[in-house]
Amino acid sequence: MVFWVKLGVVISFLYAAAFLGYLLWRNFSFGHRLYYAHSRGDEKKGIFYALGPGLLPWTKESASRHLGVYLTGIAYHTGIGAGFAFLGISLLGFDLGHLGRLLFQVFLGGGLISGLGLLLRRIIQKSLRFISCGDDYGANLVVDLFLALALGHLFGWISEILFFVSSIVLLIYLPWGKIRHCLFFFASRVFFGRFFGRRGVLPRQSPQPVFSGERR
Repeated sequence: MVFWVKLGVVISFLYAAAFLGYLLWRNFSFGHRLYYAHSRGDEKKGIFYALGPGLLPWTKESASRHLGVYLTGIAYHTGIGAGFAFLGISLLGFDLGHLGRLLFQVFLGGGLISGLGLLLRRIIQKSLRFISCGDDYGANLVVDLFLALALGHLFGWISEILFFVSSIVLLIYLPWGKIRHCLFFFASRVFFGRFFGRRGVLPRQSPQPVFSGERR
């Protein structure tokens, strides 16, 4: 039984990877924008900034104003990453050891608490509830279930099969809902960094003083 469920996880992973690859190919299939103006910056530097320093909270107005939510999101996504790492380790049958199990318990537990907190915030906060759709709740619940069963399996409370089944559900859901932003987030940041890097807007520079008599 365990073998067939593991096979289901592998097939679901391949399905999700192929589907996401197709969506990404479609995203890049529109061709390159034809620029008529000369470049004023470096696309590579813009991309590096967009994927690096540009993600820090003090460079993002919304994140700096809602630092608690930003950090909660970091914990949530770190927990999800730990969940997928634990899934791979479980499929391969590796032994984590005491320290490894403890680290995964911390990351998975932190991710689960953060996910439930963000879900509760979406339910309670009227402005968020107004702009939310079913996928916002469904995606959160599917991921939270995955984290909960991973954590339960790690503690020995949940069977391995249940954890693998939740993984299959998550992988099948992944390309259809908002969870696919795990891929398109990075694609959009590359587009963003390349465009504004070429224009010389990124990386952001410290404002230069304007002296009297200097033309602006």
